[in-house]
Amino acid sequence: MKQKKPLPGLVNVNGVISSISEGRIPVLDHGFLFGDSIYETLRTYNQKPFLFSRHFERLRRSARAVFIDLPWSREQTYAEVLRTLRNAGNNTEHRIRITVTRGSGDVSPDPESCEIPNVILFATPLAEIPAPVYDDGVEVIVSSFFRSRQLGDAKTGNLLRSVLASREAKAAGAFEAITLTSEGKISDGITSNISLIQDNTLLTPSTAAGILEGITRAVVLELARRAGLSVIETILDIGEIDKSSEMFLTSSTRGVVPIVKVSGKSVGTGKPGPVTRQLMEAYSREVDVLLQED
Repeated sequence: MKQKKPLPGLVNVNGVISSISEGRIPVLDHGFLFGDSIYETLRTYNQKPFLFSRHFERLRRSARAVFIDLPWSREQTYAEVLRTLRNAGNNTEHRIRITVTRGSGDVSPDPESCEIPNVILFATPLAEIPAPVYDDGVEVIVSSFFRSRQLGDAKTGNLLRSVLASREAKAAGAFEAITLTSEGKISDGITSNISLIQDNTLLTPSTAAGILEGITRAVVLELARRAGLSVIETILDIGEIDKSSEMFLTSSTRGVVPIVKVSGKSVGTGKPGPVTRQLMEAYSREVDVLLQED
């Protein structure tokens, strides 16, 4: 069997920086045993963490939702992220993942057996997305694994449904998978939010559909309003896709990506539409403005 190359980048475990292959957490960590953790994923632009404060505020909300006490303040977390990036080198853009587990405890799901939460920061080179993804758009599938509304807006490490949905997407040769609610309503992607364009209206699933309110999603919805689009956050039937002329996904590491086909069926003309392209360009310009936030 061919040996897999070590993942490039660094990991910071409770303030100790090492290569990822040398990073260690205890086997009794409840994040490892039960997915009892929360996390955030962001990226750098010009080697600077993008919208860090917004991501940290969402991390706080997730922590409150699952009753984890964050061991580090926003300022300490930001300082450790910057220290990890400096050690990783500044010659490339990075993907940053901040994970906070409940900590080590018993081999049972009793949260009271855990003492101090563990903080794990990853800084890995940001994978370059091929130009055709943005120029030509992507195909997605509708996953057979549904999105649960319970804890929908908490970004937790309990991701088995997402793992299996990702497996489905890869098997189908798709870029991403759309998840539905148990009632068959559109929720979100595995690691993205979904938006539809109908005439001069942008439709996107609301929190009632169990979505995680994406940081990039919020930026793009504001840009859409500035552009004069009517923005409606609501419960959407899967049939709304057939009524739409355009569709796109948003995520922190990929920005705005046109969706041109869903489960083998074209969306609109089967090419990225003018509204999607307008929002892609607006988002690209807005990045320079938003870099000043932190």
